[in-house]
Amino acid sequence: MYRWWVFVHVLGVAAFLVTHGVSMYVTLRLPRERDPRKVADLIELSSSTVPSMWGSVGLLLLGGIVAAFLGDWWGHAWIWLSIAILVATTIGMYALASSWFQRVGLVARAMAEGSQAVSEEEFTGMLRTRRPAAIAIVGLGGLVAILFLMLFQPTFGRAVETADGIATGAADSASFTAASIEVPAGAPFELVFDNADPGVQHNVAIASTGGDAVFTGELVTGPETITYAVPALATGTYPFTCSIHPQMQGTITAVEGGS
Repeated sequence: MYRWWVFVHVLGVAAFLVTHGVSMYVTLRLPRERDPRKVADLIELSSSTVPSMWGSVGLLLLGGIVAAFLGDWWGHAWIWLSIAILVATTIGMYALASSWFQRVGLVARAMAEGSQAVSEEEFTGMLRTRRPAAIAIVGLGGLVAILFLMLFQPTFGRAVETADGIATGAADSASFTAASIEVPAGAPFELVFDNADPGVQHNVAIASTGGDAVFTGELVTGPETITYAVPALATGTYPFTCSIHPQMQGTITAVEGGS
């Protein structure tokens, strides 16, 4: 079920980008328009996408909240920061865009109907304000910040509480429980990997110091334990990561006579 709710969340994000992309296009297009009728039509087009936009926001929030419960993400700082940025960005964009769109739309419709209450110079001044750029910066900045937090899931220096056991998988997506493992050089060995992260996929991928793949373990969805049969390693130190979460890192040291 976890993957399905992540799918719902991503679907909501995609729908939001499509619907809100219309409003963003209109926001950046208006400063270049001078025809009141075209300005009024553009604003009407933007307004027509608002119900769909809020529907997509509801969908992405529903999928994200349920997935967070299933994946036990609420103990991570990055998810709370993502929500805070989403709320702040939404409030900021509404404050910047709502009044400006309403004022420009009202004047544009009046001028299109023949009103002389506002001169063309005044109308041009309303369109050439810095407000559209500010709206775009706030919206894009918030989106980039949220995408960064979702993809990289930074821990902000928080210590990760982990379970005991050699080569045990992540207690969460931030770290392996055993970041340093010693194995005998020149002999195949078994690596027991316990993914204790509910509904989330992890694995162990071993590489050489030069970055070449040495062994890539099967992805497992937690909670699940798997035993990897790893081929013999020459004496040396080998970094290992999770293929999906590269921030999860550790090292395997193959030593002569190791246990």
